[in-house]
Amino acid sequence: MKRKILIVEDSLTIRRMLIQAIAQQTGLEIDAFDTLAGARHCRGEEYVVALVDLTLPDAPSGEAVKVLLEQGLPVVILTADISEDKREAWLEAGVLDYVMKDSRHSLQYAVSLVHRLYLNQAIEVLVVDDSLTSRHRTMAQLRKQLLQVHEANCAKDALVSLEQNPAIRLVLVDYYMPEIDGISLVRMLRERYSKQQLAIIGISVSDKHGLSARYLKQGANDFLNQPFEPEELQCRVSHNLEALEQFNSIQESANRDYLTGLYNRRYWFNEGQKWFEEHQRQQTQLALCVLDVDHFKQVNDHWGHAIGDQLLCHLTRLLAQFFPDAMIARFGGEEFALMVPHCTVPVLLKRLEGLRQQLRQQPLSREVPLFVRASFGVIKVGRLSMDEALSEADRQLYQAKNTGRDKIVSQDT
Repeated sequence: MKRKILIVEDSLTIRRMLIQAIAQQTGLEIDAFDTLAGARHCRGEEYVVALVDLTLPDAPSGEAVKVLLEQGLPVVILTADISEDKREAWLEAGVLDYVMKDSRHSLQYAVSLVHRLYLNQAIEVLVVDDSLTSRHRTMAQLRKQLLQVHEANCAKDALVSLEQNPAIRLVLVDYYMPEIDGISLVRMLRERYSKQQLAIIGISVSDKHGLSARYLKQGANDFLNQPFEPEELQCRVSHNLEALEQFNSIQESANRDYLTGLYNRRYWFNEGQKWFEEHQRQQTQLALCVLDVDHFKQVNDHWGHAIGDQLLCHLTRLLAQFFPDAMIARFGGEEFALMVPHCTVPVLLKRLEGLRQQLRQQPLSREVPLFVRASFGVIKVGRLSMDEALSEADRQLYQAKNTGRDKIVSQDT
């Protein structure tokens, strides 16, 4: 993905505000110039988008916009004033959007737009419309937003496309299509995908009474009447993608342990059950380990809870390093669990021993010469249920605790 933003703006104040806000809120790289001459060498393959002042000292009539469009850059105009005729002309010429330089809110919109375009580079969408002309017009507008666009001319092809491209996050569905109309397709999609998995925007040239309500009642997230303004399409698409991202962010937070960033017990049981079912259906190897930090209470009592927290994070980093292929969760306190697919117990025992030795050799820090000691209980899942597997792993863990700690115990040892 491209990570650079181009700013061409002669106002030092606005240029500095944009640079600071974009850097702080997105972390993207920025090249900034105050003249067209400074930006002439810039090419489209380098930049996500260019924010370009419409009136520059050496380009007073929008020449910079034309030059950068010709060089393949997506362009957003910065302007203090724009007439309706000029707005339409610039949008028709290929400009992505325009931002009025009349308030801090407008500049914040520019920053949000930059971030949206950056994220769009990795987002796939599907346009379903039996009209080639209409479909390609919509696709062209979506590509201007830097989205990865798929197409289908009927409901059946749309279902196939979604099956073949599971990364699709947004579908635009026309109403008038042969055999299966748009509303019926929305109903079929909602039987397979929730609103949190897939956003759907209904579109239609029809002024049929109640059509938008029917779309929404069948599960569409939004509706657009054709022909629509490019700006309206952009806003609707952005709002729906942002809603998906906000939900995913909330869901991710709910599934993560606040201290270590590992998955929590809730996620383990929800997602881990799927791993169990897949393992038993495919009859593949699946090994499970429960581990517990030895004498953790003494660490907290002697070193303090802040050091105890650092110790747990230290263990987390090493777990992630040694088991990038595993589902790892913090069950609570000093107890962790990991599940490794396509892994036998002997192989897992060897990998865990490597981790245990690393824990013994690598202190928390130079200032805190504290080493993690932990006990491990390991099992082969086989045909056990989740509860049975964890109970058996716990028995192995208790055996490790009761026979000296700082050791790995499995069913075979």
